[in-house]
Order: sequence, then C-alpha cells, then structure tokens
Amino acid sequence: FEKLRLPCPCGSAVFVIDTRNNMSFQDFGAKRPTKPQNGRTGTLNPVAESNSFDGSLSSKDDFSQFSQLRDGIVQYQRNVGILKNIAKKCGTKHDGPETKTQYGVQVDVIQQLGTRIESQLQTSEADLRSISSRTEAARSRATYVKLARDFRSVEVTFKNITLEVRQRLNLIESKKLHLEDEQQQEDRRGEDRQQLQMQLQQEEDAVNLQIMREREEEIRNINQGMHTVNEIYKDLAYLVEQQQEDVDKVEVHMENANASAQAGLTHVEKANENAQKQCLIS
Repeated sequence: FEKLRLPCPCGSAVFVIDTRNNMSFQDFGAKRPTKPQNGRTGTLNPVAESNSFDGSLSSKDDFSQFSQLRDGIVQYQRNVGILKNIAKKCGTKHDGPETKTQYGVQVDVIQQLGTRIESQLQTSEADLRSISSRTEAARSRATYVKLARDFRSVEVTFKNITLEVRQRLNLIESKKLHLEDEQQQEDRRGEDRQQLQMQLQQEEDAVNLQIMREREEEIRNINQGMHTVNEIYKDLAYLVEQQQEDVDKVEVHMENANASAQAGLTHVEKANENAQKQCLIS
C-alpha cells in the first residue's frame, strides 16, 4: 500500500494514511497523528468495541516480513471502526444522502483493503513454504496464523455491521412499503366508497326520473281522458241539437192527439145522452 484517503465519520475531514510506514500491533492502542491535509490534522482512534490484536513479535525479521500485511490489517480494522460509527446513523433520523454516500464509500474502501489483504495472505502462505529453517518457519507460521486470525475476526465484524445495516434498512423499507400499502388500501377504500356513493346517487336519480316519467304519463292519460269526455259531451250536444226538431214534432203530434181524444170523448158523451133520451120516449 502507499497512501489511502479515509473519510472521517463526522464527514468534516479526510485522513491520509501512508501505508509504507511500518507499525507494530502495539501501536494500535495509541493515537497517531496524521500528516496535515489542507492545513488540518486528524487523529485516528481505534474503536473500543473492535477486536484487539495480539501484537507480540519475537524478532525484527518477523516484523519486516509481515509489515505490509500487519499495516493492512490495522488499516482494515480502523476502517471497520469508522464504518461502525457511520452505520449507527443509517436508518435513524440522522440518516441522509451524505450518510449513505459515506457508508457506500467506506464499504468500497474496506472491500478493496480486504481483497489486498487476502492476496497478501496467500502470498505470505506461499512464502512460508520456501523457508528452509524449521525454527524460522515455525515462528513465521505462528505470526501468520495470528495475523490471519485477527483479519478474519475483523472481517466477521465488518460482515456483521453490513448485515445489521441491511437488516435495518430492509426493516425500514418493509415498514415503508407496509405504510404505503395501507395508504393505497385506504385510498382504494375511499375510491370504493366514492364510487358506491356515486352509484347510489345514480340509482336514486334513476328512480326519481322514473317516478317523474310515471307521473307525466298519468297526467297525460288524465288529460287525454278529459279530452275524450269533452268530445263525448260535444257529440251529445250535437245529437240533441239535431233531434230537437223531431222532438218538437212529436210533442205537437202528442198535443194534437190529446185534443182529438178530448173531442172524441165529448162526442161519445153526447151520443150516449141522445141514446138515453130515445129510450125514454119509446
């Protein structure tokens, strides 16, 4: 490694680490000032919850042989600590686009460091096979095992952090989707109620229209009946007017017949009197 720019958890500064400087695991517990960057200095602090390394070394040869690997693991753990601080904001009220960007960048940096460390572990493991001295090989193997174990421990922490963030964000997204689904269902229920009200209103309007049409038909029938009665009265008046002359003639004939009957009765009475007188004389 050469130089690596690391964002500060607060987002207000950027740290530059020179990976070419050798450090031991004993240095991990102390604060190390970094070189000034744009007139500012920063201090990388280890995270208390992170796993600590067992930094006991038996010789300077071991230190030199695994120095880059050791520095890479230290940087890896410090970046995991920074990621843990950023992850605390994810899914909270302090979360935002800036936090998501910092989280994504930090994850990319850690993954790149992890890839490099994996490569160095493979290279170191291959180098162990070429050591001829059994004592040196055993010492180097012990150092290698400690470094690999420490790296795997920090790697597990990194995976746990990313898993926890994913679970938290998935839970938030699930709640958000649930709320959106409930809102959509409420909107659909509101639309259904509105459609039902409109349907009831339409049915009521249709009933009122049918009633109005029936009333109009009844009024039309009544009007037509009155017109028919009026026509009947007109016909009767016409018939009466046409037959009035015949009625008058019948009345005259009846009066004439009555007069003739009275005259006949008078003649019959006179004839009866004359007949009685003749009987007395004889």
